[in-house]
Amino acid sequence: MLQLQQYERLLKAMVAHSELSGPLERLQAIRDEKIACVHKKTLGTLVGMLTESYLKLPNLSDESEQAEDEPNDQSWFGFRFQMELSEERFAETKAALKELVDLRNELVHHFLQRFDVWSSDGCVAAESYLDESYETIDGHYLTLRDWAKSMDEARTMMAEQMQTQAFKDLLFNGIQLDGSVDWLASGICRCLREAETKLSQAGWTPLFEAIHWIAKTYPEQTPKRYGCGSWRHVIHESQQFEIRKQSQADNGPTVVWYRSS
Repeated sequence: MLQLQQYERLLKAMVAHSELSGPLERLQAIRDEKIACVHKKTLGTLVGMLTESYLKLPNLSDESEQAEDEPNDQSWFGFRFQMELSEERFAETKAALKELVDLRNELVHHFLQRFDVWSSDGCVAAESYLDESYETIDGHYLTLRDWAKSMDEARTMMAEQMQTQAFKDLLFNGIQLDGSVDWLASGICRCLREAETKLSQAGWTPLFEAIHWIAKTYPEQTPKRYGCGSWRHVIHESQQFEIRKQSQADNGPTVVWYRSS
């Protein structure tokens, strides 16, 4: 039973940390909620969760975890650790895990019904059964420990990757590894939208004032960073904003205004 409890504790940790997704500002709260939720689950439920989330058949694509009711411009982050198995190996592993759950239930709920521990022969049979059960449980524990070790190694690699500038640009600025830009999620468009909230006049924002404000507030957000030669180029490429020009009287300079489309 002690070995079973060790197995359950390790299994809870794996299930709780094998995947996480949500808005950036709520990730820690979501993680805490998952840990609390997993803590209350039975072994059978935990095995089902592990089978569905961590074990993976080949050539199965994952769908986005983002909820449909979340705003499209919200910063969203998610990850999932998985171990891919062949169809045969997946079926064998799933069956073995079910046998472990059945063994646990037998030990917890039916052991005294099955063995007469008040007789010598019953004790001998019970001891033999417990020895066999321990070998089975220990084998499962060693397998799970190997899986957990692989997950920890993958987590370490992911943490190292997340420290790179390329990953930070992807996560916070929408700059893909190939240099293309997800303009909807880009940092420079977020800055332009934020400037709108502060500088808008009758629904339109003077681009010159927005550029000046962004340069002071977010100096790292420049058109060059996104492969553009100017702020008007950013607005044109992103297709996130409308633009209009207003000529000043007496041949004065033309004022460029923008607003979110």
